[in-house]
Amino acid sequence: MIHPAGTSPLTATPSGERIATLDVTRGCAVLGILLMNIWAFAGPQAIYDFPLVAQDWGGRPLETWWVMRVLFEGSQRGLFSILFGAGMLLMVARLEAATPAVRPAAIYYRRLLWLLAFGLFDAFVLLWPADILITYALMGALLYPLRRLDARWLLLLALLAFGLQLANRTGDAREVAALATFKTELAAAGGVVGEPDKETAAKLARWARFENRARPDITTPEVQESIRAIGSGTLAEFYRERATSSVVLQVFVGPRVWWLDALGGMLIGMALFRMGVLTLRVAPAVPRVMMVAGYGIGLPLASWETYALVASGFDPVRKMELMIHYDLRRLAVTFGHLGLILTICQAGLLEAARRRLAAVGRMALSNYLAQSLICGLIFYTIGLGLFGRFTGYWLYLVVLGVWTLQLLYSPWWLARFGQGPAERLWRRLTYGK
Repeated sequence: MIHPAGTSPLTATPSGERIATLDVTRGCAVLGILLMNIWAFAGPQAIYDFPLVAQDWGGRPLETWWVMRVLFEGSQRGLFSILFGAGMLLMVARLEAATPAVRPAAIYYRRLLWLLAFGLFDAFVLLWPADILITYALMGALLYPLRRLDARWLLLLALLAFGLQLANRTGDAREVAALATFKTELAAAGGVVGEPDKETAAKLARWARFENRARPDITTPEVQESIRAIGSGTLAEFYRERATSSVVLQVFVGPRVWWLDALGGMLIGMALFRMGVLTLRVAPAVPRVMMVAGYGIGLPLASWETYALVASGFDPVRKMELMIHYDLRRLAVTFGHLGLILTICQAGLLEAARRRLAAVGRMALSNYLAQSLICGLIFYTIGLGLFGRFTGYWLYLVVLGVWTLQLLYSPWWLARFGQGPAERLWRRLTYGK
């Protein structure tokens, strides 16, 4: 039962009434997302985009990037989006089962408004430019009118969202291929003589942007100044650099890259919850089929994509071509991870680990924000100032430390206070009590 009789939706859900699989999966997701975020916490995004540029740093950045890209890139974000959609249906069901005085729509949208505030705090106070909470708050606003749709329609809408994303990526791939052809033909004709006309200059500038995105140079004065400002600059320099990155990512990258990505995952999560997959109210074989099929499709495709990209020398045309089936690859791996987690829960394996992961999941918002705070104190000028000092497998010593800390303090905190600090504040702001 989603909403046990006699339980008020305006109070914290007692641990005995929670859906354990959702908490465990959410715990895995909030820990797993740091596997990818750590690269941007620790150094310029250029190192993850083009790990060859940091080969002399130590830590085997290319090999480490290869493993992380194949196993985790995009999949932890996918798990988060799926859980957000499922959580939306669970919350609304509890609200609609309450007394007539409760207005589910008003509470739901007020909750999203405060989630947006948490995201802005993360992006502009904790200074994590790639905050995902802002995107979730904005895309979550589209879910409420869809709450009564059955799973088939939800999956069709998810397919539409990913189809629009596919169209965007296909357009980018065609554009960069056309620009590469133009540049080759221009070079064969003797190159630019004198001042290029406006059309030629615009095409060359556009090509340069694609090429720099695919093979960025971290030795440029601009990148070196950014590393200095974040790692050892004054507070004003640090804030200006990081806040500018937050604006760029949230205003320009978010709408084009993150929004449809998140919305599609949320719709899948709503469908899986309605079908009973996430609560294990399905045939016992379903999680195992998800795991085998997801890994069977996703891991070979991810391995081939990664090999092809490296073999091309991170060629911008090849990179954009490989992005065309990015969502197929990452969603397949996401389903593999989800199937593995559900299989472990279904079989009752790793009970002690599941209890700790469930505690981390119950404090997902607090732990997500805590990762920004902890990594900021390690890498930014406000703390140890280690930004741009190391990369590759050395980063995962930090990840291991953060994981250990969160796996230890989450059960301790919940045993004493019942809710995470951010969750308690969020609930008070939403319900007023």
